[in-house]
Amino acid sequence: MLYRPNILFDFDGTLFDTAPGILHCMRDALTACGYDPGDDVALRRFVGPPVLEALHTFYGMSDAEARRVKDVYRAAYRAHGVFECAPMLGAEDCLRALRAAGARIGIATSKPTFFAEEILRRFRFDGYFDAVCGAEDDAHAGKAEIVARALSRLNAAPADAVMVGDRNYDVLGAAACGVPCIGIRTGCAEDGELEGAGAVAVVCDFASLQALLLGL
Repeated sequence: MLYRPNILFDFDGTLFDTAPGILHCMRDALTACGYDPGDDVALRRFVGPPVLEALHTFYGMSDAEARRVKDVYRAAYRAHGVFECAPMLGAEDCLRALRAAGARIGIATSKPTFFAEEILRRFRFDGYFDAVCGAEDDAHAGKAEIVARALSRLNAAPADAVMVGDRNYDVLGAAACGVPCIGIRTGCAEDGELEGAGAVAVVCDFASLQALLLGL
C-alpha cells in the first residue's frame, strides 16, 4: 500500500547527481568574480538551495554582487554544466514501481524549471512525472512556494502527499506546506541535517525508499 498517493521529489542530490556541474560552474564563477571558492566540501553546500540565497548565506554578498556571481554561474551552467550529471542509482526503478502502484509523482525543486525539464528529457525520465515545478525566477525560488505549486498542479491535499529530499531545505519547505518529508542520503546533507530539520524518516538509498513508499 502506498505511503501516500502523491509523492514529490526534490531534484538536485535526490533524483539526479548534479553536483559535478554545479561545483564546476560555481567554482569558476566565484573565481572569476574575485572570491575564493574553497574546496569541494565547501562548494557542495550549493547543491540544493536557491543560488542567490546560498551566495547571501555562505559569502555574505550584497544583492547586487550575488546577482553578478549568479549570472556568471548561470551562463556557464547553461552552456555545459547542465549536462554534467547522472540519475541516482536506483532512482528510475523506484519511479517505475511507484507509477505501477498508481502514485502521482511530481518534482518540487529550487532549480530553474527549464533546467530540470531539459535533464529529464535527456535521460528519458520525463514520462514518470505528472508535474515538474521549479524556480520560475529568483523571486519565486523558495522551497515552500514550489512545494505549494506542485501540490496545486497535482490537485493534492497536504494530507495525501509526501516529499522526498536530500537537504534540510526540502524538509522545512515541505513542513511549511503541511507535508511530511522523507530524507534520503544521496546528496550533500551533513550528518544529522535531515533528522534535525524534522524528516519523518531517513533512508540511505532508493531501494530502501521504494520499500518504505510501497509499504513493503
